[in-house]
Amino acid sequence: MLSRVASHLYWMSRYLERAENMSRILDVGQSLALLSADDGADVVEPLVITDTLEAFEASGLPATAEGVARFLAWDPQHPSSIANCLEASRESARAVRGAITSEMWETINDTWLQLQQKRRSGGQPVDTPFFEWVKERSHLFNGVTSATIRRAQPHSFILLGAFIERADNTARILSVKQGAAARRAASAGAGVDRAAAAETDSDYSDYYRLTSVLRSVSAFEAYRDTYQDAVDARRVAELLIFDPRLPRSLRFCFDRIDEILRQPPQHSGRPARRLAATIHARLAYGDVSEAFALGMHEFLESFLRDNVQLGEAVHAAYLEMK
Repeated sequence: MLSRVASHLYWMSRYLERAENMSRILDVGQSLALLSADDGADVVEPLVITDTLEAFEASGLPATAEGVARFLAWDPQHPSSIANCLEASRESARAVRGAITSEMWETINDTWLQLQQKRRSGGQPVDTPFFEWVKERSHLFNGVTSATIRRAQPHSFILLGAFIERADNTARILSVKQGAAARRAASAGAGVDRAAAAETDSDYSDYYRLTSVLRSVSAFEAYRDTYQDAVDARRVAELLIFDPRLPRSLRFCFDRIDEILRQPPQHSGRPARRLAATIHARLAYGDVSEAFALGMHEFLESFLRDNVQLGEAVHAAYLEMK
């Protein structure tokens, strides 16, 4: 397959996955901000997760839940806004219409047309119905892809882009939440006098924060089915990192990534295959105790760096014009 075609297929699915992930983060983030009394920390948390805080501050938009959502959903200057991701995904699909099925093209093109209609008539919505629409369109495309495309190299590059992006998103959400939990614990330790009342508030706050993590990756029901107990930070991390059956866990993503990169041809891409196998082994044979012993935040930051390197290795091996 030509590198140009592989690149368009890879980024088509990666941008669409990014748009869905952004919708998940914003939908849950807005709900959490309504419950929070944390002086705006939860309002800007989606910016921290997506590493766009500086860009948002430069945009001049107000630091409110609506301002943050409008920036991450519609800002034309933000390359990873939902609107820009959907447009980029559609442009990539249009460039390789011969490599995808007509149903796939119709689905992604119709998504773009509906987005233009929303932009014209709805005044750039940033509410739950809009975020649900984005998720539904992504799910529809994934379903159509699964049902119609031949299992060959184009399908492999579509999956590869989606799973690398998905793993990045899950790790970012967990990393930011773990970092925030550590800061709250340190702050609570500094004020001993307010222990009784603050402890109750902290319990409620931790519960809502942990359930927000689970809901942002559609894992709340999976958690209840797996543990049948109160929501606990250690178990949330175990589920989202090491569970091989949860579609948005790091382990699940790298089971698929490693499998894809092991497929022939094997004459190129050795650095990418080696790095994917290393990350996969760490997830397949590690456990949550080792991650907490290292430091969960440090474990996740290390994973994010490795995942970025994998994306670069995949690009160098398969997507660059030779």
